[in-house]
Amino acid sequence: MKLRGYSFKSVFSILICMPFVNQQTVHSLTNGIFKDHIQARKDVFYRLKNNPSVNWRYILWLFALKFLNLVKKHSPHALEGPTCLIFDDSTVKKRGKTIENISRVWDHVTHSSVLGFKLLVMGYWDGTSFIPLDFSLHREKGKNKNKPYGLKKKALKKQFRKKRDSGSHGKARSCEAHESKIQSAVKMFRRAISHGLKIDYLLMDSWFTCEAFIEAVHKVKNQQVHLIGMYKIAKAKFMYQGKAYTYSQLNNTLGRPKRCRRLGLYYKQAQVTYKGYALTLFFSRQGTKGKWRVFLTTDTNLSFMRMIEIYQKRWTIEVFFKEAKQLLALGQCQSNDFDGQIADTTISMIRYLLLTLKYRFDTYETIGELFAHVEQQALQYRLDERLWGLFQELMNVLSTIFDGVDEQEIMEQFLHNKKVNEMLNRVFDTGPELTVAA
Repeated sequence: MKLRGYSFKSVFSILICMPFVNQQTVHSLTNGIFKDHIQARKDVFYRLKNNPSVNWRYILWLFALKFLNLVKKHSPHALEGPTCLIFDDSTVKKRGKTIENISRVWDHVTHSSVLGFKLLVMGYWDGTSFIPLDFSLHREKGKNKNKPYGLKKKALKKQFRKKRDSGSHGKARSCEAHESKIQSAVKMFRRAISHGLKIDYLLMDSWFTCEAFIEAVHKVKNQQVHLIGMYKIAKAKFMYQGKAYTYSQLNNTLGRPKRCRRLGLYYKQAQVTYKGYALTLFFSRQGTKGKWRVFLTTDTNLSFMRMIEIYQKRWTIEVFFKEAKQLLALGQCQSNDFDGQIADTTISMIRYLLLTLKYRFDTYETIGELFAHVEQQALQYRLDERLWGLFQELMNVLSTIFDGVDEQEIMEQFLHNKKVNEMLNRVFDTGPELTVAA
């Protein structure tokens, strides 16, 4: 494919490299110190990013599958541990009300409404690294009929629009912005299954754990996939010993909790059914006065400790959001064209994939050394687990001292606090490359 004499490969490669040469925008790239080294002008890059015919979803999948094939080919003795598909969303703030499909969205970290998109990401934990596989950008309509999407009707009319062919990839992605995140996430899950990914567990927080995903994992035929998620649908009824209970009613029925000393958590569990599906509900809290959290899993053989150990892999997507936004320009595109927003987000994720692959290779002096020393790879993995374990123990101590403080709330504050992150990097002695590939 060529765009007016410049190959897709060359233009695409330059776009990927921009953050690594300290160039934040196409304008700065083509007008700064590199202008004499790049023949293509800024319009060439904009035409590529705004082209609705480019299948950016397919391109991201190609990179992700190539990553997994390289690792599988050269590391035949894979590390033990479950492979997980992880879903989460993050707020992507924008500045212009004229951006196509822009709206006000609720940021659950700052507990405020901001101008931007909700970025829904599906990532894959292969036992060592987090790999972004798929994503969608969403707008939120809101409840105020006089201000749909949180904006005045006059502002909505000024938003960028362009005609796209009904069968184009850009048209499909633009329509996707109006879908619910659950709808989009289920479609992503089905695509992952169709690509033949080995998935042991599907991990998600309470925003996504719902009947649609319970049904989706049970419909998978060529492998067994289980769901582990936090749960907050208060009115849903579960069958327990012949009676129907909401999760709060069931919690009150179960009596005194047990204590998991290793994790410093109190917990209860119950085998239940929901619309014919066998499930286990775990109720967990920090200390004797902490808030109860509810976990739901379709794997009825899981112990509480093992369930928590697996669910903690979900934090890798939080690290991805933080590092990709800080280092790889994720969400920084201010293009009015929605196709440009999709292209820029895809390119940021490909940068993350390439850096992660580089880290997997650079843990050793040479690529051959990486493939020859599987035992050393396993030792590195166990060391990372012990460091993370020490961090968790610190969280447990803090929650015990300040009884009633929720461990997950503390973790979220740590991950989103710049000063705390700088301190943690010094404690764990991790540089930027190690952090990016977490």
